[in-house]
Amino acid sequence: MFYYVSHLLLAFSWAILLLTFIKILSFKKQDFTEAKIFGVLSFLTMILILLVGTKMMLLNPAIAKNGSWLHIKLSIDIILMVENSYLLFCAFKKQNLSKKNGNILYVLTFLGFLSMVVLTLTKAL
Repeated sequence: MFYYVSHLLLAFSWAILLLTFIKILSFKKQDFTEAKIFGVLSFLTMILILLVGTKMMLLNPAIAKNGSWLHIKLSIDIILMVENSYLLFCAFKKQNLSKKNGNILYVLTFLGFLSMVVLTLTKAL
């Protein structure tokens, strides 16, 4: 039960940190310190959620055979992890997102996190 609760808390933390990171990168700033802080925090949270999720799957290997919902959820998760890594790279290269691209990325990221929650909750029903 500890892993489920920590996984859930880390997932919500990662969502908030990544969405904030995207918004910060979409504003034109000269100082990238704030973007780097949120980028590193979201990246570390992403790594923690990956470790806890892997531990949950190792403790319950039958969950991998439970249906396609998990594979869809993990695919969305991998896309968001690649996005997080790329945005962190952009922050350290001091590259901003345009306002339009930032808004599009923000909405798509929000929908990605929302779809993972819906997939998890509908699986539980």
